[in-house]
Amino acid sequence: MKNRLTKTAYLNYLKCPQEFWLAVHQPLLIAEPDTLEYEHLRQQGYAVQQLVKKLQRFQLREGVSFDFERPFQTADLYARCDIVVTDRSTGVIDLYETKSSSSVKDEHIDDVAFQKMVAELSGSAVGCCYVITTNGEYVRHGDVDPEQLFVVTDVTDLVNERIPVTEHQTKNAIAYLESVPVASLLDYCDTNRLDCRFIKLHFPDLPDYTIFDIAFLKNEKRRQLLSDGIVSIIDVPDDFPLSDKQRIQVASAKSGDIVIDCEAIAQRIDSWEYPLHFLDYETFAYAIPQFEGIRPFQQMCFQYSLHTIDAPGAEPRHSYYLSHGEDDRPPHALAESLKKAMSGGIGTVLVWYEGFEKTRNCEMAAMFPEYAAFFEEVNANAVDLMKIFSDKLFIHPDFKGRSSIKKVLPVLRPDLSYKDLGISDGLTATISWFRAVTWESMNYTERQKIFDDLEKYCELDTWAMVEIFNELIALTTHGSEPRFSSPPYEGGVAAASAERVVLSVFPRDSD
Repeated sequence: MKNRLTKTAYLNYLKCPQEFWLAVHQPLLIAEPDTLEYEHLRQQGYAVQQLVKKLQRFQLREGVSFDFERPFQTADLYARCDIVVTDRSTGVIDLYETKSSSSVKDEHIDDVAFQKMVAELSGSAVGCCYVITTNGEYVRHGDVDPEQLFVVTDVTDLVNERIPVTEHQTKNAIAYLESVPVASLLDYCDTNRLDCRFIKLHFPDLPDYTIFDIAFLKNEKRRQLLSDGIVSIIDVPDDFPLSDKQRIQVASAKSGDIVIDCEAIAQRIDSWEYPLHFLDYETFAYAIPQFEGIRPFQQMCFQYSLHTIDAPGAEPRHSYYLSHGEDDRPPHALAESLKKAMSGGIGTVLVWYEGFEKTRNCEMAAMFPEYAAFFEEVNANAVDLMKIFSDKLFIHPDFKGRSSIKKVLPVLRPDLSYKDLGISDGLTATISWFRAVTWESMNYTERQKIFDDLEKYCELDTWAMVEIFNELIALTTHGSEPRFSSPPYEGGVAAASAERVVLSVFPRDSD
C-alpha cells in the first residue's frame, strides 16, 4: 500500500466508505475546506487540549512520564495519541483521548481502539484507555477549574471489546482502497443524503428538487422510490402512498401552483394580541465556558433584535442589544435590555423556530431569578411564525419542502437578501463575535466592523419576519381572489412568481 492508513482515514471509512475511497484516490475533491468553521473548531480543540494538560493527573511525578501527541505506526497503520502516560518501571502505557464533547460516544471508542491496536502492533504494552470529555453540569464561577470542567472516563473494557471489530474493519478499509466502488443512489447516508461528494461525482446531473425534499418522508419510502429509479419530486407517481401534506407538496412541485390556506392563516393571525414583538437571538457556544455562569456548550445569548408593532397598521419600531465583551455576563445585560424594550406590554412574541428561543429564555430565567417571571411570560406568549410554513398552510415550489427563513424570505420578499451583508449566516455571526470580544490582537477598526455587521445581520432576521407577516396579512386580505392582481409590496409574492395561486382549504394531518 502506498500510504499508511491513518486513524482519521479509518474513522472516515466507518462513516462513509465511498468518501474514504475518494479522499485517497482523488484527494483534491475531498480536501478539508479552509473555512471559518473549520478554523474555529480547530482552535477550540487546541484550547481544550491545553487546558486538559493542567489536570493534576498529568503533572510531573516520580516514576511516570507524559507524551503529548505521541505517534505510533507500523508499515500500514498510523495513529497519533493525545496523551500517553508511561509507567517507567513496567513500560506499560495508558492512552488518553480528549474530545470536545459532553459525553463519550460510540465513535470515540472506535477512535481509541484504533490507537490501542496500532500502539500494540508497534511494540507497546497498553494498560488502560480513557476518554476525556467536558462536564455538562459544570458552571463557570471565576476562573475555569479544569478538575471540575473535565470528566475522565475509563473505557478500557469497551475498547478491548471493540479491538476484534477494529482489526477486521481495518483490513476491510485497506482492501476497499484496492477496489473500485460502484456508485448507487441507494448508498446515501442519513447525514449527507445526496449532498455527498462521491454521489455528486458519479451523478452530476441530479435534479434540483428531489424526493429527499419531501417533508418527513420515511426512509423506506425514499428507498422504494430510488429503487424504482425516481429521484425528482415531479416524477413521484400520483398513487404513491403519501400523507396529505406530502401529497400537496408533490402536487405543487408538479404543477407549479402556490397553495395557500388563507382561512387557517387568518385564524392564526386573528389570535395574536398586540403589541406584536418579532424576536431573534444570536448565541455563542464553546467547550470551555468563556463567561461567568455559563456551562460547556451552552448557547449563550449575546445579541437580540426586536421589532415591535404596537397596534394594527402601526409602523414597526426597532430595539436591540449587542454585547461588546465589556461585561463578564452578557446574558444578564441582554435580559435587562430586553425587558425594558418590552415594557409596553408582552402581547405576542413572534419567533422563527420557537424551540430555540424558548430554551434560551428558560436558561436565562434559571440564571437570573430576578428575570424569571419576565421570561416565563415571554414564553407563554410566544408564537412560531415558521409554523405557517412547516404546517403546510403556505406551500410554494421554491420552498422545496423547507421552512427556514432563508428559504421563505427570497420567495416572499426577493428584494430582501442576506447576500450583501458582511455577516450573512448564524455560524459566521457567532464565530466573528467571539473573535471580536476575545482576540486582543484585533484592532479597533476590525472589531467595530464585526459589531456593525452583526447589528445589520440580526436586525434583518427580525425585519424579515415583519415583512413575511405583512405578506401574510396581504394574502389573507385578498383571500377571495384566485390570483394577486398587484402585490402589496414591491417584490412581494405576486411579483415574485407567475405561477397560479391556489387559495384553498385542505386537510391537515399529523405526519
